[in-house]
Amino acid sequence: MLTPATISALVQTGVVIILCVGFTFTYMVEKFPNFSHTALATFGTVLSYTLVRILSFNPYVALPFSVLFCGLLSVGLYLLIVRPIKATGAREITMTFAFFALAQVMSSVVNVYSYWYMLRQGHPTQGFSLVSWDFKYQDYPGVLIVILPLCIILVASLWVFLTRVKQGIAFRAVAEDEALASGLGINTHRVHLLTWLLTGALAGLAGGLIPLWRYTGLGYNDEFLVLVMAGSVVGGINSVTGAVVGGLLAATSQKALGALAIAIYGVEASAYEALYPTILIAAILMLQPEGIMGLFGHSNSTFSRLKRKYERTRDSAS
Repeated sequence: MLTPATISALVQTGVVIILCVGFTFTYMVEKFPNFSHTALATFGTVLSYTLVRILSFNPYVALPFSVLFCGLLSVGLYLLIVRPIKATGAREITMTFAFFALAQVMSSVVNVYSYWYMLRQGHPTQGFSLVSWDFKYQDYPGVLIVILPLCIILVASLWVFLTRVKQGIAFRAVAEDEALASGLGINTHRVHLLTWLLTGALAGLAGGLIPLWRYTGLGYNDEFLVLVMAGSVVGGINSVTGAVVGGLLAATSQKALGALAIAIYGVEASAYEALYPTILIAAILMLQPEGIMGLFGHSNSTFSRLKRKYERTRDSAS
């Protein structure tokens, strides 16, 4: 029998991996950290909560709606915010601050929704939870049964997409050198749209799963943002594989360091659990600034070889 703490750690690991992959996808193509990523996941939570509590949906039936809604919303953010700002020639730091402000706006929208729900339902609420709507299998929560194979399928699908599918190879090309990819005939605008669609869909998937596992306070996205950033940076911010590895390390190390601190200093140390991912970032980056996947490098990738050949041809022609 798995303990409740172990179940919580396993589910959290799956959620963090999904969020880390989406966060890394955006960074690889757009070259700025999308601070609104976990806030977007909150919208997936809110939509799932609405469909289940108010419209009596099964929580797993509500998941595809959260995925689709957040995917389309993410594409809208690209078309309405990212593309116009980039057209002005603004640097990545401008986008970073813009999306940091957007995250605060999105959090405020969730607060307004919570207040509306309090007035509509007649009782106070501080967040969202669907734990009591989940199914049980041999005393294990259904979200545990679902999320582990889901992560395996997700990782396998991403590997096939990035290595075997034309659009995935185009994504890797744009992420490595957008100007060169455009010169080779790749439709970079379509790649950007696909990137934001996948990013939003992953955020919606994670957002729909989170309330099945824990009570979702209104400020939880800030807590998850630190954990997601830790996983992405630790694994290697320019590697989807690194996002999976980093998400696994960030989630498990937070629980492991938290348990160790409680064993040494007592239960009061649990108040500092959100600090442990930051410690992990500092420790890893002091040893390996490019993250864990930086140890393996990418100098022999297909696109890297193509890029070197293109540069040699261009130099000889000039």
